[in-house]
Amino acid sequence: MPQRRNATMTSISSCNRRVFLQSLSATALLAATRPVWGEAVPAIGAQLYTLRKEVVKDLPGTLAAVRKIGITQVEAFPTVYTHPAAELKRIIEDAGLTCPSGHFDYDKLDEGLDYAKALGLSYMVCPMLPNSMWNAEGFAQAAERYNRIGAKAHSLGMRFAFHNHNYEFRPISRPGQADTNGLSVLLERTDPKLVFWEEDCYWVTQSGNNALTLLKQHVDRVRLLHLKDRQPQAKASFDMSKDSAFFTEVGTGTIAWPPILKIARETGALLFIEQDQTTLPPLESLAISYRNLRKYLA
Repeated sequence: MPQRRNATMTSISSCNRRVFLQSLSATALLAATRPVWGEAVPAIGAQLYTLRKEVVKDLPGTLAAVRKIGITQVEAFPTVYTHPAAELKRIIEDAGLTCPSGHFDYDKLDEGLDYAKALGLSYMVCPMLPNSMWNAEGFAQAAERYNRIGAKAHSLGMRFAFHNHNYEFRPISRPGQADTNGLSVLLERTDPKLVFWEEDCYWVTQSGNNALTLLKQHVDRVRLLHLKDRQPQAKASFDMSKDSAFFTEVGTGTIAWPPILKIARETGALLFIEQDQTTLPPLESLAISYRNLRKYLA
């Protein structure tokens, strides 16, 4: 009996090895035939600022409606931080959503670190600078602080990023040197291992720049993208007044999304639909952008 059992076990092991080797060959063939982008379609998220009135009235119900659209993740913002972090995390998860990123005001970054950690964020993002800092000195000061916050976030197992609008692109004169702008100051003076960039494609475009070009130039820094479209024949600007508001749903404006999304898919950048203003009800607007993004990413 022992000899027969050993012979049987040897036969089974031999069979398992053949199956295993065949499996390896099949896996290798599959890998060789995969498209450059890989198989998985990136998750499409929503920045909850788009629904800022709705979340105040009914956060659980609003999150459930977001999930019903098909969206699987959200980016938080300060209004929802009235909930303790553990409670907010539970509310988001109960809706079937994840929350990998959250915005924290510039003057509350330090105190936001522990909250972000407790919320389970991968990214802590500063959405903008106070108006008084929209100058050369202000951007330099912000870069220094971003490095410090980035180091603290890293020590807590998170990453730190800043988000752009259009004011960062206003030219800054430097005596005896070429003009620069706020974005360049922030990128040049921050540690690329500690400070990343959430590129808002609309606001880059509104400044007269090209979102795809900047994404290519800073592909290692852009770990998150804000997605909203821009109406045709809109005039470029460097402020955030009503003269800069030409928002429309993704896929209904002038921004060429496929090449941007191709790079995002290759790098694994997080994608968040975000509308500063909508003419349609915000959830309806969100659904249009989501459907169009799904088509682009199919």
